[in-house]
Formats: sequence, structure tokens, C-alpha cells
Amino acid sequence: MREKLATIARSIMLWLLVVVLPLAVGSCVAYVLVPAPKVGIIRLWTDINYWTAQEVLEQLAYAREDDTIKAVVIVLDSPGGEVSSTEDLYYSVLHTREEMPVVATVDYLAASGAYFVAAAADEIYAKPSSLVGNIGVIGFAWPVPYLEEEIITTGPYKAFGGTQAGRVRQMEIAKDSFLAAVEAGRGDRLEASLDYLSRGEVFSGIQALNLGMIDGLISTDEALARAAELSKLRSYETVDLWTLTYPDREPYAAYSGADGGQNWTAVDDLEPGLYFRYVELPR
Repeated sequence: MREKLATIARSIMLWLLVVVLPLAVGSCVAYVLVPAPKVGIIRLWTDINYWTAQEVLEQLAYAREDDTIKAVVIVLDSPGGEVSSTEDLYYSVLHTREEMPVVATVDYLAASGAYFVAAAADEIYAKPSSLVGNIGVIGFAWPVPYLEEEIITTGPYKAFGGTQAGRVRQMEIAKDSFLAAVEAGRGDRLEASLDYLSRGEVFSGIQALNLGMIDGLISTDEALARAAELSKLRSYETVDLWTLTYPDREPYAAYSGADGGQNWTAVDDLEPGLYFRYVELPR
């Protein structure tokens, strides 16, 4: 009996040494050597211009190049901005979607170009009181051509760019491009007509959901979890792609104004009345 128990004990020890111990060691080594999959966060918290767009473009490029990044969440609080820079971001988000899920989530505002960028994502989320939409473009009319005897040009519109009617047509083309991007991005989820959206209204998160402009009303943390779900991740980490892309820069320097940028925030302390729109021109 004693000899039989000793044999059983030796078998158990052998099983532990041959099977269990290697598995345990392998798990520990894998945890150290194989990085956990990550969901990357990109924050667009300012107006869209060449410089702010470049920062987001570089973060998207980092996400595509880092094999540990399995999904991206773009957190939006932006009034939009320059058309060409916005289109750059739109196409870069589409490019990123070819490799991983991209989810957009609205904090306070995703207006105009910011919603254009969001339309490229797999899914869009917001909060009930978020402001979403403002679909369309805004620009300056060209001056009416006139004759200047002191200036010679090789064409009648060289000094002016074209006719005012031509300028309107260009803006209509830009608007139609915006609407086409929204239609392509939202597809059958869109409940509102493109004509209705082309009026340029801003909607609350609740209204945007009813119009099919977004996919739900959830928190940013839930949007991160949704991105992980789309990427079929059960265990993952969240990382700030700004700190990974710019390890030597102060966090969000551009958004704090320390690096030439300016954080966009709503003005909420004005008295009732009529106001002119103020635009500060570069010096």
C-alpha cells in the first residue's frame, strides 16, 4: 500500500514538472514578452487646421504601424475647420479602418468638419447633450471683377479667382462631397434626408440619434469598450496615442496653447442680444 502511494505521488510530481510547471512558466514569459493588445485614444479637441490635422494624422499613422494597437477611438470636441485639412483626416480614418476598427465619440461638440471626420469611422457615439452636425461649408465670396488700369493680368479672373456664381458652384460641390461622405459612412442607419441635413443645423445628441447621425448615447469609456468589442478583444489596455506619438513633448501642448494651438471651449457667459461673428486674423 505504501509503495502504491509512493508511485502515485511520483506520478503527480512528474505531471506537475512536465505539464503544469512549463505552462505556468510559459504564461509568465508570454505576459512579459508579448504586449497586451491596446485600444488607442486620439483626442481632437480644437479647430481643424493644417497643424492640428497633422498631429491627428501622425497619431493615426502610429496606430497603423504599431501591431499592438488593435482599435482606435477618436474623442471629438471640435467646431470643424479648414476643408482640405478635414478631408485629409477623413481619408486617413478610412485608411485606418482598413486595418482596425475606428470609433468616434463626441464629448461636447462635433460640428462641420469634425462630423465629416466622424463620418469615416465605423460607429459614432455621443452624449445626450452633445452638439452634432452643422453639415455644410462656409467661405468668402470672390469680389466682383473690375478694371484696374495699373494692373495687367493674363486672364479676366486671374486677380479675382473667378465669378461669384462660380464660387457658389465650388461651395456647392464641397457641400455635396460632405453629404456624400455622410451618406457613405452612415448608410442605411441614416434616417434623415440629405436635403434636410444640408440646411446646416446643429443637433443635440438625442436628436442626432433619432436622425441616424450617431449610433448611440454612451460614455467615452463605453465607446472604448465598444471599439474593443469590434476588434474582438476580451483583454486589452487603453493607451493615449498622443504620448506614444510624441514622447518628448508636453502632453497636449497644442491643445493648451503652449505650442501655438488653442483649446476650443463654448462661450457661456455672454448677455442676451445680437452679436457679430469675430474672427481673429493671423498677424
